[in-house]
Amino acid sequence: MPSTILVPFDGSESAMRALHLAVERAREKPQGHVHLVTVRPPLRVYGEIQVYVGDKKAAEMADQHDRDVLEPAEQVLRSSGVTFASSTAEGDTAEQIVECAKAVGAGEIIMGSRGLGRIAGLVMGSVTTKVVHLTQLPVTLVK
Repeated sequence: MPSTILVPFDGSESAMRALHLAVERAREKPQGHVHLVTVRPPLRVYGEIQVYVGDKKAAEMADQHDRDVLEPAEQVLRSSGVTFASSTAEGDTAEQIVECAKAVGAGEIIMGSRGLGRIAGLVMGSVTTKVVHLTQLPVTLVK
């Protein structure tokens, strides 16, 4: 059975550093495997809507955004030779990360300590704090 490392990826520099660490760790394990996940918050609308986008178009735009976020990480993994898979989720970021870890049978989570969220300047982001509290898995934080 592969030893899966979950890497939440949002395109930030710390997420990319976390990915590089995950690649190193996966190489050290028999059947080491990396699973990338990117999580987007649900669409919120504030004020009056000036542009109307149908559900199909909104889903296409969200899928394209996810592909754009994951592509640099997937390039790193392809060139590393480490086996990997990727997925996307929508909802509360920390909760979705923990759910994904359960779903893929991850043995650990390696994540950036700060992402691209609205309050990226905090020492340890709220998503990171919540993941640490919600999971029983070992979590490695990368600056």
